[in-house]
Formats: sequence, structure tokens, C-alpha cells
Amino acid sequence: MSLARNTAKSLLVALVAAAAALSLAACGRDEADLSNGKALFVERCGSCHVLGRAGTAGPTGPDLDAAFRAALADGMDRETVEGVVHKQILNPRKNSVMPPELVTGDDARDVAAYVGFAAARRGQDEGALAQAGLANATSGEQIFTAGGCAGCHTLAKANATGTIGPSLDDLAAAAGEADGSPEDYVRESLLDPDAVVAEGFQPGVMPSYEGRLSDEQVQALAEYLLEGG
Repeated sequence: MSLARNTAKSLLVALVAAAAALSLAACGRDEADLSNGKALFVERCGSCHVLGRAGTAGPTGPDLDAAFRAALADGMDRETVEGVVHKQILNPRKNSVMPPELVTGDDARDVAAYVGFAAARRGQDEGALAQAGLANATSGEQIFTAGGCAGCHTLAKANATGTIGPSLDDLAAAAGEADGSPEDYVRESLLDPDAVVAEGFQPGVMPSYEGRLSDEQVQALAEYLLEGG
């Protein structure tokens, strides 16, 4: 009988522990993942926002370094910045360019945590954090995704449906009509986007990737955009 009671007790303890583990899992991770937050920020938010540590220079949304610099200098802690950003992600202003559910759940918390960490912070990210986002993208497809291109452009083979900028499904045809090689046309569009602005679109919207992409990355992205789907 004693053995049976002990076995039953051990089973009950194991079931309680398992239930507790499931409960904690349902609540999400205990700690934010800054590397994931940075990668998602660059991919989903960088085309609209400036954030120095992330290497983004989007001109259409608030400059997140400038937005929090004075408040941080006056004593606002970074947890408060994280909270403000998280709330904005979950509840974008009405009629805002920022779409709802841009990131959700743990991803939204990770992005907010990274902005809280990085906003108006001098220096550069180090270690694994330095490799998150564009820095670790090598193929054209990876660079297109990590660079946040899908947020503004349509590209069928990437399942991208952005409408802020021109459709890239038509890029090869447009590049073929331009002076110089198609690769040079794409390179100029990436590094000096206001040099030639597609009809029906406004200058000053697309950020330059000068200094954000290596020559190898620019070439890989150009080849990806110009090749067939």
C-alpha cells in the first residue's frame, strides 16, 4: 500500500508540475528576445522609422531616437519607453499610416523591448544583437525581407503586397528602358532613391540603403529583383 501511495503521490506531483509548465508557456516567454525584436523592427518598421542602432532611416514615421532622447535625458527609464512603444504597436492611432497587428504577441513585446533598449543609445549593437536584421542577410530574398521592402512594395514571388511604393513586379521592364544596365538602375534606386521617382509616387518616402547594405548585398538584391518569379 505504501508503494502505491508513493507512486500516486509522485504521479500527482508530476502532473502538477506539467500543468504549471503549460500555464507558464501559455503566458509567453519570461524575457524579451532583443535579437528577434531587432530583426522584426528592421523588417517591419525600418522603412518608416529612424533608429540609429538598427541602422534604419525611414522618413515617413517618427524618428524614434529623437522622439525619446529628451525624455530619457530627463530621467525616463527604458522600461517606460518599451511600454509606450508596445502600446503604440498594439493600438495604432486612428488614420495612422502604421497598420494594426504589424507584430503581435511575443513579437510585439520583442520589438518594443528592442526599441526601449536602442532608442537614443549611442554606439553600436554588439555580439549576437549585431548580427540580427540586415547584417546577417546574404541572399536577395533574405535581404528583401530583412530590409523591410515588403512593407512598401508589391512583389509576387515574395508574397509582398505593399502599396506605398511602386510594384517591383514591373521593375525589370522599367530598368530595361533606363540608361545604363538594369543592375545600375536598381543600385541607384537603392542608394539614391530620389534620383528617379516612379510616376505617381512622391520623393522623400523611400530611405536610402547607402551604408546599410554592403556592395555584395546590393548586388544580391538587384539580381533577386530583376530575375523572374
